[in-house]
Amino acid sequence: MTAQANRVIAVISPRSVGGLSIFDGGEATTPENYQQFQSEDSDVRSTVNELQRLGLTIENVSDMTISFSGTTKQFQSIFGVKTHKEKVEMIEGIPPVEFFNTSPEDAEKLLEPPQSLKPMTEGLVIAQPPEMFESPLPPIASIDPAAYRYFFAPDDVAVMLRSARVHRLGVTGRGITVAMIDSGHYSHPFFNWHGYRKHSTLLGPGQSNAGDDMVGHGTGESANVFAAAPDITLRPIKGLIDPVGDFNVAIDSTPTPHVITNSWGFNVDNQSWPQLKASNKPLYDYLRLLEAVVAKAISKGITVCFSCGNGTKRGFPSSMPQVISVGGVHVNYPDLTLEASSYASSFPSSLYPGRQCPDLCGLTGKAVTVGGNTRAPSIMLPVQPGADLDKITPTTGANDDGWGLFSGTSAACPQVAGVAALMLEKKPSLTPAQVKQKMMSTARDVKTGTSGTGETAGPGNDDATGAGLVDAKWSYISTLGDVAAAYISATPEIQQQMVQSGQMPHEAEGFIADVIDTLRSR
Repeated sequence: MTAQANRVIAVISPRSVGGLSIFDGGEATTPENYQQFQSEDSDVRSTVNELQRLGLTIENVSDMTISFSGTTKQFQSIFGVKTHKEKVEMIEGIPPVEFFNTSPEDAEKLLEPPQSLKPMTEGLVIAQPPEMFESPLPPIASIDPAAYRYFFAPDDVAVMLRSARVHRLGVTGRGITVAMIDSGHYSHPFFNWHGYRKHSTLLGPGQSNAGDDMVGHGTGESANVFAAAPDITLRPIKGLIDPVGDFNVAIDSTPTPHVITNSWGFNVDNQSWPQLKASNKPLYDYLRLLEAVVAKAISKGITVCFSCGNGTKRGFPSSMPQVISVGGVHVNYPDLTLEASSYASSFPSSLYPGRQCPDLCGLTGKAVTVGGNTRAPSIMLPVQPGADLDKITPTTGANDDGWGLFSGTSAACPQVAGVAALMLEKKPSLTPAQVKQKMMSTARDVKTGTSGTGETAGPGNDDATGAGLVDAKWSYISTLGDVAAAYISATPEIQQQMVQSGQMPHEAEGFIADVIDTLRSR
C-alpha cells in the first residue's frame, strides 16, 4: 500500500462559502455546520484548472477538498517546500507504509498556496496515512495449547453477535450497501462459496490495482461485515494513503452507501485541538479536513462506524460524537461469558470534552504476549494468498494459504456496521443518530474485565465497553418500535393480519417472546 513512487499526495481546500477557513475553525465541525466550509462550484473548477495547468494530477474532487498529486520536484518548485519520505507502521509486524511528508523546516509553508491559487483557495496539506487497529497472531496451538479458542467467520461470529437469530427471520441486510475504506478487497473463494455480493472496488487517491489486497486487512475484515449481514452489498474503497479523498470517494459512489465502516484511525486523542495545532501543524490541518468530510457523510444520512483503537491507542475520528465508536469485548470459551477486551482501547476524549469512547463493542480477542509483543487473536479470516497478514499469520505452516488469524477493534467495527445494516433493512428511515441510540440501548451489558487502557467494566454503561456488546437480535427488535407494542396489545385476528402484511415477523423461534422481554426490560 505504498504511495505511487516519487509522488506526493496532498489535499487543497478551495475558499469556504462561510468566509472562515477550515484550518482556522475554532469549534468542532459537525453534520450541522460543515456546510460553512463548502466551496462555490466556480472556485472548485478554478482550483482544479490551475492545479492541472501547473502539471499536477487531480486524484479526487469534492465541494470541500481536492486531492492531487505531484512529484517531489514539482512540490518544491510550485509550493516552495521540501518533502521527505516517512514510514508509518500501519499494522504491527508488517512492512511499514512509505509516504512523502513535509520536511520539518517547511511544515508551515505547505499551508501557503502559490500566488496563482491564492484567490480561490485557503490552504493545502500533505495527506497523512492512518493506522489500522489490528492484531495479527499465528495459530494458538503454536503458542499455548491451553490458550483461548478462536472463532470462525461467518458462523461463530453470527452466533456471538446474535445476528443468526435475525437471519432466520429473513432479515439479512438485503438492499443495504456498506462501504469499507481499507486496504482493498481480494476475491477470495470464501466470498464466492457464501454467495456474498460486492460492488466494484473503487480506488482512493494514490491507489492502483483494484483487484489486489496485498496487505490483507480489508479482505479479512469484510468477512466480519458479511457474518453480521450476509446479504449486504459491499463497496470496497482501496485507500488509506489519503483518507480525506477516500471518504469523498465513498460518499460520491453510486449507490450512496447506507453505512461506512472504518477499521483505522489516528492515535491522537490524548491531546486537545489546540495542542495538536501547536505541536504538529500538517497533521492537525489534515485532521480538520477529515473531520469535515466525516461530518458531511453523516449529514447525508450515512451511518459511520470507526474502530476505537487498540492497547493505549486513542483513535480519531472514532472520538467524533456523531460516529459510532466501536470498542472490544472478549468472549470466553466454553462458557461464553463476556468481559472487556484487555487489548481494546477506551478513553475520555481530549478533542471533544465530555465524550467517552467507545459507544459499544464488537468481538475482540484478549491480550496475550507472544515473543514480547502483545497480540489478541480472535477470528480466522480470509486474505489474499501471500498478503502481509497471510505471511505473519500462517495457519498451515505456509505463508500463502490465504488465511490469517487476527483481531482488534478492526474486527469489531465491521461487525457493528453489519448490525446497522440489518436495522436499516427493516427500517430505512432510521437516522445515523437513531441507529446509534438503538444499538446502545439494546447492547448486552458487560460487567467484568479491564480494557487495554485500564478502564474497568461494570453494570450499565461503563468507561471500558460503553453500552456493552452489540446485540443484533435486540437491535432488530428495537427497530419495530410502536409496531411491536401494537402487536402485543392486539387481538389474535389483528396479530395475524400484522404478520401476513409483513409488519411483524412470523412468531417462530420464540421471537415474540423476545419482543415482550425487550419491551419490559428496556
